[in-house]
Amino acid sequence: MPRPLTAALSTGLVAGAFSTIVPVAVWPGEAKLTAPLFCPPGTVEPMVVSDTWHDSEGTSTNYTLYCVGEHGTLTNEGFALPMLVLFTAHVLVITGIVLLAALISRARRGPVDAL
Repeated sequence: MPRPLTAALSTGLVAGAFSTIVPVAVWPGEAKLTAPLFCPPGTVEPMVVSDTWHDSEGTSTNYTLYCVGEHGTLTNEGFALPMLVLFTAHVLVITGIVLLAALISRARRGPVDAL
């Protein structure tokens, strides 16, 4: 059992990192899914704001999760913790899928007889 678990976890970590980095460029709004964990009760709508600036070193973009309250009050929740939660969720889901596939594959092969 340790071998499928090790393979599933290593695959989950690599794929989780990749699946977290790519959506930031493609769909930074995924951080909105973490709003129930970080936004205070009474939040009307979470939003992700991207700030892009140019300097001598090139272009930089920063994403921030904001929670909008009932009267338009904003609370800045940052982006590091929401991304950490998304990374953890991606790793768990991908590890689970790979582990399930390994277990199904092993079950289809049948028991291995010891010689």
